Amino acid sequence: MSTRQVPDFVVRLVARFKDPSLREITPALGRRNRHSTEKALRVLGRQPRPARRTVVDCARSLIAHGAVHA
Repeated sequence: MSTRQVPDFVVRLVARFKDPSLREITPALGRRNRHSTEKALRVLGRQPRPARRTVVDCARSLIAHGAVHA
């Protein structure tokens, strides 16, 4: 699996001239999003679940509901 990145200007060019479906993501190019669970903990008293457990639970649910096959 490749981990190379396509430069933002290439994505913008492709979105404009070749693949209009990419236009949805162009506003997010070059922007760094920083997210925190601090407010959920402070306001709601919610502790986030570990990402690994969340992904495994989601996969199990998809299998159980027949959306994917194991």
